[in-house]
Amino acid sequence: MTNNNQQATYLYNTVPTSENTIQGLYLEKERLIVPIIFIPGVMGSNLKEKTDKKKVKSIETNNSKPVWRLDDETSVIGWSLPYYGDAKARKLELDPEKTEVDDRGTVVDAAAEEVARIKNEYNLKIQLLGNDKSQRNEKRRLNREQKKKIQKAINSNLENRLFGSRQARGWGTVGYISYGEFLELLQKILFEPNGHLSTILNDLTKPPSFSLDEGSKSSLELDEKQIQHCEKFYFPIHAMGYNWLQSNEDSAMALKKLVEVTLPKYYKKRGKTCDKVILVTHSMGGLVARYYTEALNGRNKVYGVINGVQPATGAVAAYTRMKRGTEVNGDNSISNLITVNVLGKDAAEMTAVCAQAPGPLQLLPSPEYGMGWLTITDPNGKPESYPKTDPYAEIYLAKDKWWCVCEPHLINPFNTDHNSQQMQKDWKSYKNIINRKVNPFNSAIANKYHPNTYAFFGLEKDANNIKTESLTYQIAHWQGSVMVSKKKASANHIGDKNRLNLKELVEIRTLQNGDINEKYTLLPADGNGDGTVSQRSGEISIDYLKARMRLPVGHEPAYKSEISQEFTLRAIVDIMYKVKIND
Repeated sequence: MTNNNQQATYLYNTVPTSENTIQGLYLEKERLIVPIIFIPGVMGSNLKEKTDKKKVKSIETNNSKPVWRLDDETSVIGWSLPYYGDAKARKLELDPEKTEVDDRGTVVDAAAEEVARIKNEYNLKIQLLGNDKSQRNEKRRLNREQKKKIQKAINSNLENRLFGSRQARGWGTVGYISYGEFLELLQKILFEPNGHLSTILNDLTKPPSFSLDEGSKSSLELDEKQIQHCEKFYFPIHAMGYNWLQSNEDSAMALKKLVEVTLPKYYKKRGKTCDKVILVTHSMGGLVARYYTEALNGRNKVYGVINGVQPATGAVAAYTRMKRGTEVNGDNSISNLITVNVLGKDAAEMTAVCAQAPGPLQLLPSPEYGMGWLTITDPNGKPESYPKTDPYAEIYLAKDKWWCVCEPHLINPFNTDHNSQQMQKDWKSYKNIINRKVNPFNSAIANKYHPNTYAFFGLEKDANNIKTESLTYQIAHWQGSVMVSKKKASANHIGDKNRLNLKELVEIRTLQNGDINEKYTLLPADGNGDGTVSQRSGEISIDYLKARMRLPVGHEPAYKSEISQEFTLRAIVDIMYKVKIND
């Protein structure tokens, strides 16, 4: 008999007489279930067309069209094509009212290795039979036998038996290309089928491989006692994809239901109790978590929150992308150019989606980001900075100003003749989103964080030598110059009447200023950050945090870094050590 604190294991050496013979038996003390819920960033959840729930009974019978699926590099490449990914297509398909979370994304089952072994074994047997027609029945028998063994392997896998399948735990709702390997690694480290703690967890008694920012309340230096405390818990990894087009308030409501209703019922059916969770978030997922814990009274249901590259007060990149499209981070490689075209290559493609989508608009800099992040320098070299007091009035709803984040004539790509009445209607819808969903959401979470929050953000160590892919918009700067042109201002729109060319969709805007024509160029990003979130927003005040770490990491692959993974694990152990249960 071996005793491992929470587990007594009785082992018997036997000669198996059949597949059903028990070769090992362990009796385990009950452990407290603490689900770790991963919440992805904007565009990190799989979406599909809304389906009629009455007609669809299961994933297998759900044939609704995938809209945004992140299984691999090719799954969203259609959005980069001229017709399938243009502004009209985006307006129609990337609509918060017509989409919902798609849980059919790629998931690698916990029994994947055993399943692969079985497949290899039977494929070899079938190949050895050759193409002899007389062997057809034998091949069919082997295929049936293979399916049964695969299903048995999946059903008997201990992780699946204890926690349910990864599919049932929501892994298919998030983009595999961004998060799949991280979720697999996290689950592998936090759950060993033999009941012992993993080697990686035990190794956390070594000094951290990173430094924390000054003022961090926890050192994240762990001793053996803290590590062993984890043996009192099970940590099933869950994922909650959400419709990133809708308001993050709606997504927070979905999180509330998951934590307070769905998971307790889910584990009760498995004979276990589930009262509280840990939240691990990426980017905009941090805003969803904050709204749940701070605005929806979810604090007492969450042991702690770990935020990765959260745009805590918004991102200037949300402004620049609506004005010029997604910027190229790094070199002009084919993969980078495809990424730009997938996300939206110009103002028309970005505005068609964002103007109707509260989620992306909630990423615009909030008042807490500070004033003066938009600079306009006229041809004489005189700079003027906005906002001075209110970003909503001065930038987001400044319809008559060419620098307004939303250009009215781009909201509806189907209004090709710029019908004034239609533009007014479209603008009203956009204005309502800003006033009713964006402003109130930002106010509700301003300077509010769960008391057990840990955060890391992207930042290059040498501010004077920032890598191209890490250059981030901390401020947006339009540089003016005089241009020679006899062109007259465009009159067929409801925006700035000085605009010369309404087809300007990237970094140039031209204006008529009296007898002079001016050209304004949006300068490239030159700030420090992760390529999307600047230091000004990512560096959450240490007053709100248990621990904070900065590291040179890109925004999208933030959790692919071994350092951020270690930070996450140490934070989980630190959070749980404060949780006392009866032995």
